[in-house]
Amino acid sequence: MMTAQMEGATKGSLHVPTYERAVRAENVKAMIRRWRIAQSSELVDQRVIARWFPGQRNLLELLAVLVEEEVMKLADCSLPLFSLLIHPSLMPATSAPLVQPGEFEAANRHEAFLALASRVDSIKTSFAEGCVLYDLALPDAVHIRRFGPHELWDIAANPGLVMFPVASDHYFEVAATRDLSSSQKSQLMTMSKRSKNSIH
Repeated sequence: MMTAQMEGATKGSLHVPTYERAVRAENVKAMIRRWRIAQSSELVDQRVIARWFPGQRNLLELLAVLVEEEVMKLADCSLPLFSLLIHPSLMPATSAPLVQPGEFEAANRHEAFLALASRVDSIKTSFAEGCVLYDLALPDAVHIRRFGPHELWDIAANPGLVMFPVASDHYFEVAATRDLSSSQKSQLMTMSKRSKNSIH
């Protein structure tokens, strides 16, 4: 079902700018991943939840009572609902890890890589617009735009690089309980955005 919905959303959004499609795709993937975790949260150690989904307890509780279609609508926003802390000290790993990553670590690396790649693509397309869209500081944007896919994949293995919501709990609650258009959700997101450092 989700695949069909995502394909339908993609076909219906071919007229929107490429950066919007990238943002919407990131929102959908992040929300669906968290929704699946929320559906099985009773089987997941809460310390694991706190480690890989910091500051997202309220969001996970909300997602636990939603169906897939509602999650897809919740993610339909032209602004990023999630962010990650990018800084100049993030560098590609110099050696491969000695142990295989666990399920959550592997999924987090994949999510972080896609987020890094979309941000690099955006700032390479338009540096100023990319910085504004993803709320990137100038030194951080300059730092990550010099890396290619292989280096970004190495960087994404950093266990401290986890995605967290920049949309407030208010955004998710309102967007989940009201029949808002994508444009209205984007406006709501603008008004309810929270600081990237507010959960750390």
